[in-house]
Order: sequence, then C-alpha cells, then structure tokens
Amino acid sequence: MTETTYPIAFDPANGRAYVKISGEISPAKIGHTYIAISINRRWLEGDTSILWQLENATFPASFEFYDILEATQTAKHYIRPGKSAIVVEESLAMQTKVAGFYKSIAATSTARNVAIFYREKEALAWLDA
Repeated sequence: MTETTYPIAFDPANGRAYVKISGEISPAKIGHTYIAISINRRWLEGDTSILWQLENATFPASFEFYDILEATQTAKHYIRPGKSAIVVEESLAMQTKVAGFYKSIAATSTARNVAIFYREKEALAWLDA
C-alpha cells in the first residue's frame, strides 16, 4: 500500500476495531485502514464492528467527495457485514456532512450499517445493541 493507515486498536474482548482519525483526512488512507482492519484475524473472529473517531481532523484544500466514492469502491471488496459508528466533532458541520455522504454510499454499496454520533458513549451503546 502506498498510503499509510490511521492508528488501529482491537478490543481483546470482542475484536472491535477502534480507529482515530486526526490531522488531515485522506479518503485513500481511510480505505487502506479499512483493508488493514478487514484482514486482521482478531477482528474477523469478533463482532466486526468499527468505531471511527474524528478528533482534530481537517480537510485538505484539494478534498473532493469523489475521493470518498473512489476509496469506498476499492474497499468494498473487503467489507464484511457489520456496524460502523462514526464519532464526529459536534461543532464541525463539514465532518458531519462528509460522514453522512460516506453513510449514504455504504448503505447502497455495502452490507454495513453506518451511524453517526457526536459522543463516543452513544456510539458504543449503539454498536453493542
């Protein structure tokens, strides 16, 4: 992979993946992160849920919504059914718009249920439900 991935941690109790996105947001990096998660044995044997957390994440000047579509098309070959919760910073409307765009793509091209939250506690409760 030419791009690096975002930091990933796996819960030893259930295999859930936790991803922290900070700094500049890169759809390609998100796609590569998903691929890295999807080939992890612990995750494959667990509940296949993912908690994506955007903290101090910014968009580059060259950011295009098309980049998300392209990254999703690449990653969809690795995507398994499950849940993905995205925690965005409440005061940043652009993060919410981008997360909503990703959610709409996932709903039509993958078998993942995606939800957007402003608080980690609510996201974890939804993932555990």
